[in-house]
Amino acid sequence: MNQQKDPQNRAPDESLCSLLVSFNFLFFTCLLAGMLILPLKSLFTGSGEAGHGDAEAEMHAAAGETEEIASAGKAAYMICSSCHGPDGAGIQAMNAPAIAGQEDWYLKRQIHKFKDGQRGTHAEDIYGMQMRPMAMILTDDAKIDEVVEYIASLPAPHPEPTLDGDAAKGKAAYMLCQACHAPDGKGNKLMNAPGLTGLPDWYIVTQLKNYKAGIRGAHPKDIEGMQMAPMAKTIADEQAMKDLAAYINSLGAAK
Repeated sequence: MNQQKDPQNRAPDESLCSLLVSFNFLFFTCLLAGMLILPLKSLFTGSGEAGHGDAEAEMHAAAGETEEIASAGKAAYMICSSCHGPDGAGIQAMNAPAIAGQEDWYLKRQIHKFKDGQRGTHAEDIYGMQMRPMAMILTDDAKIDEVVEYIASLPAPHPEPTLDGDAAKGKAAYMLCQACHAPDGKGNKLMNAPGLTGLPDWYIVTQLKNYKAGIRGAHPKDIEGMQMAPMAKTIADEQAMKDLAAYINSLGAAK
């Protein structure tokens, strides 16, 4: 004789089964969600953190390289400083001009000119011959770049007048110069013309004399020097050169 189960006895079993099904569904739903979310989290956070770490590492590496170059340039400049001064403002007693504040392209070009004989080989260029062996110490472009980068970190000087030039008279003469060196004396790379405002008056006069006498700008490879030589010949005499230097000096003092 079959016995029928009491519906009241069946209810707890069905309720338990329903609860287990619901639990399993919830468990697998959470598991699936976790399987999807974790890779996404890795994509948006893990790789981002790695990317950030890589970028930060690159920044530190670049900073370290810059510091290394600056350190090497500073060490090389120790030799230069004996004539040009520790601040790059020049020392008149050593016949060494200011180089701080000068454009890097011009400094590099002049070092190369000294190295390959475009400057410092004329028999009457005493101070150029003094500089040439110093340039030879910088054996390659990397070393030149290092020392020039260090010089670029030095503040631009504002030289005091040392000659009896008349700036008002020099202003008229500078009208011709500004076509290349710019009205403010800051120079123009496109014209191969360096800045003049940081140069001391005595050095400007010395170089104008050298250009006029054919001591500088006579080498067949010194294209920029040959460009400047005829300009110097338009200046009448030494006093006119002093006047011009005084005006250039006043441009630097006004900044």
